Amino acid sequence: MNLNDIDYLVAVAEHRHVGRAAEALGLTQSALTRALARLEALAGLPLFERHPKGVMPTEAGLAFLRRARRIQLEYDDTLSELHQMKTGELGILRIGYSPSTDVERLMRVVRRLLMERPVARIHLSERLMHYLLADLDAGEVDAVVAPLPQPMPAQLEALRLCDDELQVMADAGHALRKRKALGVADIAAQPWLLPPADTRLRRELERLVQVSGLPPLTVRIEAAATNLNTMRLLCGTPLLTLSSSWSLEPLASIGLRPLPIALPALKRRIGWITRRHGHRSPLLERMEELLKDEFGTGRRRAS
Repeated sequence: MNLNDIDYLVAVAEHRHVGRAAEALGLTQSALTRALARLEALAGLPLFERHPKGVMPTEAGLAFLRRARRIQLEYDDTLSELHQMKTGELGILRIGYSPSTDVERLMRVVRRLLMERPVARIHLSERLMHYLLADLDAGEVDAVVAPLPQPMPAQLEALRLCDDELQVMADAGHALRKRKALGVADIAAQPWLLPPADTRLRRELERLVQVSGLPPLTVRIEAAATNLNTMRLLCGTPLLTLSSSWSLEPLASIGLRPLPIALPALKRRIGWITRRHGHRSPLLERMEELLKDEFGTGRRRAS
């Protein structure tokens, strides 16, 4: 087995069709078919199921693919490291960050890095944690600042930066503000603006409602990312949403305030997440040092 074999395997899995994968790779279909047969003989198991419209990975194929993609990533990291050793270039640092983190402090650190390293280039990607971790695992970003997943995937490691507690946000004139005490049942009965159902924040809130024996939430608006303009949708409406503690000031400027209810299940830790065995460029190392300085974290690492 060689690196070309890995490329063949990944291409077929991505295209779900041997002919289209062969075209993308610049091979004949028969050559790619022979290569797949050789890989399946090596594995001792079928890696793909054939059907009239194409192919689908088998369970063994999916396991093989996970390892193959890791090998590709390690190989790319090695080439990147060798290139930097040869040229002395700082290269590009690709950082993903969740909109629910303290973006102002993160950008302050990025500015410091740019001032220190005039030739450095930074690629920033703002996405929800669920998608950022997939990007990190695929090598599309070098590091992520986001709420720490529990448990931490084995292939990732994290530096804990700070803690956060999500707040239930509502319009300043929301009817619930007239009540002296609020419980989960009160907020569960209201319409919501929330991230997609496959995100951790949404799952945790819905789990809290479920264990309280209440009907499912009514999600009127689903948004993959929330900025100030999105949050304006709550103004003058009964809609509720969740927001980080460090967003309270800008949200107050548009008339949104936290409701007086604590949700212990929605406390979380924010961290700097990297691939455990990924290439650590000088630029990434320096960014991590600056984050430690900004957040006063010393060398605490989250497991």
